[in-house]
Order: sequence, then C-alpha cells, then structure tokens
Amino acid sequence: MLHVFGSATAEFDDLSLLPPGSQGPAQPSPPIAQPSQPPQATPGEGLPAEGLHWVRTGGPPGGLGYDIRYNLGDPDVWYATDLYGGVHISIDNGLTWQPSNNGIPRQSGPSGDAIPIFSLTVDPHDPQIIWAGTDPQGHIYKSTDGGASWTQKDKGVTIEYDGLSFRGFTVDPRSSSIVYAMAETIVNGNEQHGGVVYKTTNGGESWQVIWDGGYPSSLARYMWINPQDPDILYVSTGIFDRGAIRDDVYPWGGLGILKSTDGGTSWRILNEANGLKSLYIGSLFMHPENPDILLAGVGHNNPPAAFEQYAEHGDSPMGVYRTVDGGEHWTQVLQPPADRQEEFITSVEMCLSDPKIAYAGGNAAFYRSQDGGITWEEVAGAGGLVGWGPPGGIGALPIDLQCDPRDVNRIFANNYKGGNYLSEDGGRTWTNASTGYTGAQLITVAVDPTNPARVYSAGRNGAWRSDNGGTTWYGIINLAQGQGGSPEWAGLALDPVQPDRILMGGEGIFESRDGGKSWVVHPQSPQFGPFAVVIVFAPSDAGVVYAGAGSHNSMIVTEAYAGSGLAASRDGGLSWQDVTGDQFADAAVTGLAVSPENPQAVFAATQAGLFKTQDGGASWSAVEGIPNEIPVRTVAINPADPQWVLAGHDLGGLYLSQDGGETWQQLTSGLEPTGSYRDIVFDPKDPQIIYLGELFSGVYRSIDGGLMWQKINQGLTNRAVTHLSLSSDSQHLYAATNGEGVFRLDLFGNPPRSPDLPVAEEPSQAEERAAPTEATVSPAPPSSEDGQGFKLPCIGGALLLVIVGWVLLRRQPR
Repeated sequence: MLHVFGSATAEFDDLSLLPPGSQGPAQPSPPIAQPSQPPQATPGEGLPAEGLHWVRTGGPPGGLGYDIRYNLGDPDVWYATDLYGGVHISIDNGLTWQPSNNGIPRQSGPSGDAIPIFSLTVDPHDPQIIWAGTDPQGHIYKSTDGGASWTQKDKGVTIEYDGLSFRGFTVDPRSSSIVYAMAETIVNGNEQHGGVVYKTTNGGESWQVIWDGGYPSSLARYMWINPQDPDILYVSTGIFDRGAIRDDVYPWGGLGILKSTDGGTSWRILNEANGLKSLYIGSLFMHPENPDILLAGVGHNNPPAAFEQYAEHGDSPMGVYRTVDGGEHWTQVLQPPADRQEEFITSVEMCLSDPKIAYAGGNAAFYRSQDGGITWEEVAGAGGLVGWGPPGGIGALPIDLQCDPRDVNRIFANNYKGGNYLSEDGGRTWTNASTGYTGAQLITVAVDPTNPARVYSAGRNGAWRSDNGGTTWYGIINLAQGQGGSPEWAGLALDPVQPDRILMGGEGIFESRDGGKSWVVHPQSPQFGPFAVVIVFAPSDAGVVYAGAGSHNSMIVTEAYAGSGLAASRDGGLSWQDVTGDQFADAAVTGLAVSPENPQAVFAATQAGLFKTQDGGASWSAVEGIPNEIPVRTVAINPADPQWVLAGHDLGGLYLSQDGGETWQQLTSGLEPTGSYRDIVFDPKDPQIIYLGELFSGVYRSIDGGLMWQKINQGLTNRAVTHLSLSSDSQHLYAATNGEGVFRLDLFGNPPRSPDLPVAEEPSQAEERAAPTEATVSPAPPSSEDGQGFKLPCIGGALLLVIVGWVLLRRQPR
C-alpha cells in the first residue's frame, strides 16, 4: 500500500523502492523504436473506420429490470439484472454500475447481442457463489467468484413448451449444494403460461423437476424455506402481467402459494380458502426471525371488467396480505383506496436488520410499515395512477426491492420498466441510481444543434436528457397532474431554431419550451395513434412540422404492428391537421423526410410502402420503382441536393434515387441485402458522408454519397440500432439501440464539449472518481474487450512514476 500525505492512495501488485544511492541491475539499451502512428482524422471525414470506437454511455435507465441483491460478504457490492442488459455490478453501494457477463453469451434481441438475465441470487453460505437465470432460453449460470465470471449449469433442465424463463433461485439454509430454481413455462408466444420448480442437490451439476403445474397454471417466482425446519417450503406463483389458470372468472385467475412440508416431494395450494382473495402472488417475503410470518404482495393488471366486479363486491382483492401461522390464514393488511381500484402491489420487503420496517411498492404508490407489516403508510405517490419515482422519471414499477443491511431507510427498487431507483429516506423521495446500468429500448435519440454534449432520448423507458455526452442522465417527464401522458414515449424532435423547444410523441404530441422542465399537450385526431413515433421539422421552415403515428413495436422490431396517421402543423407544432393518405390510412408511418428547399415536399416511409406529396399532404402518390410490397422503414434527403434520396426497407434492402424519387437503384456494396434499415443521416457539412443504422448489424458509413458502405461497429456491443443523431459540428454520432441505451461515436477522437460545461467524460472516468481511493473490493471481475467484463479503477503508469518519484525525494536526507 502506497501512502501520500498520510493517506493510502494505491495498492500495487509488485513495487520495490531502492535505498538512496543504489542502482538497479543494468539494463540493455533497447533499440530505438519508431513511434506508432495512431489513426489520423481526415478533414471532413473524421477518423478512418478502423480508428473509430463507440462509447457505451451506460444510459439512459431502461430495459426490463428484475432482481436487485447485495453481496452478503461486502454490502458495498450490489447486483442488478435486466432482461436485455444482463448482470450489472456496483462496488460503490449502488451508485454506479458496470456490466459483468463474462461467460454468459449474448443470445437474444434483434441482433443477438442482448443478454437476457432475469433472476439472480447470492448464496448466503458463500457470497462468492451467485446464481442467475435467463428468459426465455431456459439457461442457468453459476459464478464462484462474486460475479466476475459465469459457467452454464443447467444439465437436466428441459424446455417442454415454447420457452422457459427462470424467475428466482433459493439456496437451502443447510447447504450451498441444495438450490431451488423457480420458472415460468411459456406457450404460444406468451399467450399461455405455466410454472415449474427445479432442484439440485449437487451445486448445479444436475437438476430435476419437483413441481410442474402444466399449463395453464401460473409461473413460479419466489421460494422461502423455513430455516428452523428446511422441509417447509413456500413458493409464490403469478405476476401482475401474466395470465394464469381461471383468468376468465372472478376473482380473475391465479393459483396462489404452494406449500410443502416434505422438502418438495408433495405440495398443496394456499388460496381463497386461506384468505387470499387475489391469487397473483407477485412477491413473497419471510420474516427473518419468525418464519411463520410472511408478507405477500398481490395483484394483476386485469381487464376493466375485473375492476368493475371489484367495485360491485365493494373492495379490491389486491394489495398486501400477512400470515402469522405459516400461510394457513391470511389477512389483507393493505388495500387500494376507493379511487385507485386498479392499483396492485408488485413487491414487498422486510429489512433484515430491523424486520419491524417493511416496504411495499406497486404501480401507483410506495408504502412503509413500522410494525412488521400490520399497518401501512403511503409515503410516495403522485395521486391517481400516475405513479412514483425520481423526478422526471417514469412511474416506478418495482419488481424487486432490497433494503440496505446497514440502513433501514435506504432501499433500492429495480424497476420492471427499467432502471434502478434509490430512496435514502424510507421511500419518501427517490433518485435515479442507474449510472452505467441500462437495457433501454429506445426509439429516438436527438442531439442539441447548439450543444454536442446535450442529448435527448425517448422510448419504452420514458424520456431522458444528458448534458455531458451521455455519462449521466435525468428524466424529463415532468407532467402536471391531469396532463395524461404515458410510461412509454416515442418520437422526439428539437426545434432547429429554438433547441430548448421539444416536441415529443406520447398519447398526443407534447411540447416543452424549457428543455423538458415542463410540458403542454396537443391532442391529435382519434384516427392518429397510438403514438407519434416520428416527428420532423421542415429544414427550410421550422414552422412546418410533420408527425407519423405507429406503435412502439413498429419501431424496435421487424413485425408489422398497428398504427396509423400522419399529421402536419403549420405553426411549429401548436395545432395539427390530419394529412393521412388513403393509401396508407391503416399503416404505421415510421419515417419522414422533408425537402431542404420546399416544406411541402415530403416522403413518408410506411408499412404500406413509400409515398410522396408535393402539397404538404393534401394528396399523396405511391413511389414507383421501389419495392412497396414490404414495409419501408426510413427515408432521407440529401440536404445539399433534394434530388438525392435514400430509402431503407424492412428486410428488403437500401435504395437510392438521384432524380427525386422517379427512378431507383438498390445499393448492395458493403451492405446486408435484406437488412432492416432504421435510420439514415447525412453529414450536414459534407453530404457525401452518410450514416446508416440497421437493426441486425449495427451502423454503416459511406463517404461517397451512399454507393459504397463500411461497418463501423467497434465497441458497439448492441448492434440493434433504431435511430441515429449527428451533432451539428459533424463530430459526434449518437446511436439509440434496442436493449443497451445510447452509444456515442466521437468521429474525430475527442469527446463532446458543452459550451457551458466541462468536457464530456467517458463513463469509466466518472466511475473512477466516484470509487473510494482505498477499498478492498470483492469481487474484482476481469475486464473484457466486448464490454461484458467488469473493470476496476487503475492508476496509469505516468501517475505511478510521479508518486514513486515524490516518495523517493521525500526520503532523501536534508
């Protein structure tokens, strides 16, 4: 350990300081080496393709979060899982995160780059042992080094139906060798569901089924084992967004809680007869000192008819239930208020250090109990069903809660809508604790034309803004009560004249004039919807704006999804008129391009083909000479030559017109012939340079106007690119992805600099400063070139020489 000014500054594997006046062994003079030349930027083009490397910003928050856990041997180390981003580890008590998936292959998502880890559990006997499971591939992974690396351990696991999703793991209190794995069986593409429980007695070398509900039944999630009698097992079944057996009659389905008193050899079901009025048991927690006391969080986002029946019966069966006799009798201890009959609870938790403190969270509010779950206080919630969470963030839906073992007021919520939220005052206020942790499915990314470090994103995880090139993000969904809105957002565009003015697509088109601090909503016609997925300002007249409607899935996957409508505004977005063409009245509009010279000339890329108007949408004609029997996803016009048009298909190739859309040729050089092309961006300073985003294979660049293309994917660990945005200085390209948030490509090698902020930092730089100067970290996972490995802060050689030299000088006699 090296100390400077009495403080430890670094620890080195091997450091030898020689006594004053001594010399080290003679070293042969090395040959004079010619310095290697780094790739040089070409004026206008930036670095050559081999010199370009994407920066994973680690944000914004999003994806589909699931479990949140801490390392029992070092509670500064936390683990979080995401269906797209895999396992993430924090070594600074949950403030910053890094992916740690070494040994877990990328295996899902459009490009095959997502890491679908759902569930995770830390072994209470040996916190270096961690279990993780995938969805829906049915794989189990085990780590024996605290999450640094993983090994597949699923011999005996079989997929009997269409898929298998592991929802939870529990380690037997007697032995690390005995582990239970709870799962969901998937039938007919998530239309029907069942449950299954596996058991291993040899540390995962083999598994066998100990309960199979068949289908339809209900998925299995949490297991609790009575530590005083480990043959007594409880398994929760069901979750708020999955169907189950008997889901067509009051009380609208579900199975209940499984209980075994013989170690899983036989089971019985605890249900209505035991006092559980709702049988979707999304969460279950056992009192750490009295195993006969359990809390259950229940509920489902049922169809409206269910809530009508709840009202007829006089109360809602959803909320929190408590038992004091091992599940034989349950009492409803928390019920939604009369004006929130659609509220349900998704997670409950007792603090291990003080089980009198308990928490419950759901889609509308967050609750705290100070008497072990007997009575509850609502501590967070915006009223109605708006939800709760960090300022500007989407309403939280906590699929898992974890109380800090050292502070009962400090609690994490992993959000089913994506992101990790933290409260340090017992759930009353929340902050976003997701720096570096993301699985965000994004639809749009937009960079401020006056500030290359300011970037916005919108998608299934809400809408977010970063002022430092993506290192940190904060939410901008600051809607007033009654403004409506949606947890999911779509198209986003910045006014080119007033970039603090934003138009964004939700359930309506929303406008902000202060960079996202406040919003007003501009309703659309009933035919327009469900969301504005693309919004475009006319380059020659910012008062003219066009918006195309579609669904979120129409932007992030390849299948055709419902959506219809095209709207135009002649006053900058304050009022809108329907300009949908009859030819695409029932088709999603996924791309728009407006002539740089004529704001009335527009191309519309739709799921019914490519269309063109010369009169602002009063009339439309189908574009000939290009395949229109398959969806056209994107279209772009050369800003210097409106005759030069590019159009990208979904599974049908990229096409170029040099005469304003009259004739076309397919471009194939360097491209996938049947790619799903999602966005085309011309360099405003040199339109011969074009960037192309594709859903399966990443990003391409052309430097000859689109005739030849080259992939530029180094560092782009998720190639499912849905949208691109280039800074106005042509130096920074941002990419939105389906499953890993925003990536940034610094085309000239330098990060963006904000006019009023310090230079944007690489995420690793910010994390180094956030980490303690001296810490014993366990685990210390190895780094990985593809971004899956976990990297610990290090001290560069130059700093080492400076410190060592300073210490030697201090040791010299004076």
